Amino acid sequence: MAREVLRRSVPAAAASPWSDDFTRMVQQFFGDADASLAGAFSPALDVEETEDGFTMHVELPGVKPEEVDVSLEENVLTVSGKRDFYDEKNTDGFRRVERRFGRFHRAVRLPDRVDPDKVAASYKDGLLTVTVPKAESAKPRRIQVSSD
Repeated sequence: MAREVLRRSVPAAAASPWSDDFTRMVQQFFGDADASLAGAFSPALDVEETEDGFTMHVELPGVKPEEVDVSLEENVLTVSGKRDFYDEKNTDGFRRVERRFGRFHRAVRLPDRVDPDKVAASYKDGLLTVTVPKAESAKPRRIQVSSD
């Protein structure tokens, strides 16, 4: 005898206000797909390939530029550092901290066709931008077609 599984959708207004807290607690206990360690700070990053190279944007709000290390070794672009806990003492009432702090490490493997001598990094308004140009031999070339 086959059993049917019924799916019900709960309107957002009917959802418990504690559901986000419960989900967060379960993710911290069993592990979160976005962070290798529960509670670890893991900045979001985007990687884009263009005709000329690769660009990586890393969100690092609250991180000082001198606390960030960028390296390229064996075609692995690595951004690491730490975000310090901002401790503003508030002893007069309730306090809830959801921001994550601590050491972070993000690495992206790039193809062999990059120019490691021309890597550049800039930091503005909490956004780190790292550009890695492609080697000249890896860039597409337009071939002129001649007529006989």
